[in-house]
Amino acid sequence: MNAGHKPTSPPYDLPARPRSVVVVGAGPSGLAAARELERAGHRVTVLEEQDTVAGKCRSVAVDGLAYDLGGHICTSRYERTARLVTELGLQTERTSRYRVLDVEAGTASRQTMAFLRDEAFGRYRALREREFPRIAEPGLAHSARALAAPVDEWIAAHGLEPMAESFGTGYTAAGYGYLDDDVPALYFVKYAEMTGLLSPLPELLGHAGAFTVAGGFGGLWQRVAEELKDVRCGVRVRSVERHADGVRVDTGSGRVDADELVLAVPLDRILPVLDAREDERELAARVRSQAYHTTVASAPGLPEDAFYFLDGHTASRSATGHCVSYHHRYPDSEVRTFYSYGRPEDVAARLRDDVARLGGRLAEVHGRHAWAFMPHFGSADLADGALDRLDALQGRDRTYHVGGLPAFELIECAVAHAQDLARRHFPPVEGRLIPQ
Repeated sequence: MNAGHKPTSPPYDLPARPRSVVVVGAGPSGLAAARELERAGHRVTVLEEQDTVAGKCRSVAVDGLAYDLGGHICTSRYERTARLVTELGLQTERTSRYRVLDVEAGTASRQTMAFLRDEAFGRYRALREREFPRIAEPGLAHSARALAAPVDEWIAAHGLEPMAESFGTGYTAAGYGYLDDDVPALYFVKYAEMTGLLSPLPELLGHAGAFTVAGGFGGLWQRVAEELKDVRCGVRVRSVERHADGVRVDTGSGRVDADELVLAVPLDRILPVLDAREDERELAARVRSQAYHTTVASAPGLPEDAFYFLDGHTASRSATGHCVSYHHRYPDSEVRTFYSYGRPEDVAARLRDDVARLGGRLAEVHGRHAWAFMPHFGSADLADGALDRLDALQGRDRTYHVGGLPAFELIECAVAHAQDLARRHFPPVEGRLIPQ
């Protein structure tokens, strides 16, 4: 880490001078970091390749109603997000109820929470305290080595099958992979912790259960962006050069010079334009992601008024391509958001069959959206310290990393990690403290 970039916590011991920062990526992590930096008195420019902010948390309008394309469900663990919503004066509402839909029988039931009443829960709590006590804190590196094993192996080794029964369907439906994928247990455990079921608060923002932003979750990030002084959308980064005295970012619409760089996109995505060192290239080559899709379509005849997890399609990766979940949010609308893994052509072909199998009809498709979702490292790479090495890059070459790769691809995780990184590395100007 370069001199002058030592992480600090209040009271700060670095010179309180304004610094200029360019943030690449205007999803929740990039916007959260930019907001903290501006509130501390630093000058920030946010660059976003897409024509709007919010990333995978965008909302689209169909017939005057907002449909969320990705992350939008908040639990009692979403304290940072709730504080942001409150500060911006936005309204919240309860999310739809959750149901597990048996694809074969066509019947719906509540998610089983037998794990919370099973003796396995006690084993999990003891294991947590002994091996990964910091799992609920922002970031992932602190718990990565302890949870590096593939999730199915880890579950079997610790006799936690009831945990898989209670959380596996939702985990897969949310885009994090199948439990028989070679995905480390770290991500499954982080997901389970963030549901709020393992250490619930009585309520948050007046909601005893899950909640979301009224009018579409994308509206939250639009409001954050409106607060910022310089957010540029539709900008393609052509090159990033880092020098001892600053950072230069060339785009198709001009050059941006700054003191520091915050990358709110995964290392593998920025690599083609980054003046990367060998260790950065080596880490980027190890990043994996899930091919995840959102389809917004009218589909009359399906079970209504819930967020449905499709049990038969979430059990094994052999079901890749089939719809794993869908959300019917508005009772008076036939529009639903469908979620699937796989190649675009397979998803499109199988969705029509999946809908018909459930007794519905796929009518008009209003939009298809493909994501490289959940950037992560594999089991061998976690055991080898990949996340530790990513953490060691923070501040080197005037560069900082936020987003799903160091934090986990959940809104609260991304926001908390980005806020904490800004507070540690960027002292407030003229002694101003960022509100905690």
